[in-house]
Amino acid sequence: MVVDSSREWWYNGFRSTEFGKFETKTRRKERMKLLSGKVAHQLDAKNRIRIPAKYKNAFPENEKLYYVEYAPDCISVMPESVLGERLASFDEVNPGDPVMMNAKRRILCSIDEVAEDAQGRAQIPKSFREYAGLVKDVVTVGMGNYIEIWAQEKFENSVGSMTIEQANRVAYKKSSEQ
Repeated sequence: MVVDSSREWWYNGFRSTEFGKFETKTRRKERMKLLSGKVAHQLDAKNRIRIPAKYKNAFPENEKLYYVEYAPDCISVMPESVLGERLASFDEVNPGDPVMMNAKRRILCSIDEVAEDAQGRAQIPKSFREYAGLVKDVVTVGMGNYIEIWAQEKFENSVGSMTIEQANRVAYKKSSEQ
């Protein structure tokens, strides 16, 4: 939805006062809790999921959530405030640069609002299920300020094969090089 109000417009909960400058409509009212750990569960027959309570309760209250194609092989679920921070980099996109504009379009096309029914189940759109290869068994993983939904088999083949020692070496080697 786009609403024009003299040089200020809203697009799906994001406000822009200039072309490409996004700001979230709602501010974080509280500090979000750390999203960590993993939960194995399943999609139901209608391809719906319940975001596990440990994660849902950690997101800022009454803040919209969005499915995002953010990392390979999984779907990210981000609260509006976190997504707004990610989209802030679009402030610098030059509308005269066709490659950057196509990248911006592709990224914005890969975002969809999470819509829950009265029982708290959220339908995962087909394009997102296909992107992540979700069929039935899934793993939801906390990633600090957002979560990822993985096909269980892909998660085990990718992340599950790495030991904590290997993960620490990779993570802290990169940190110490900076």
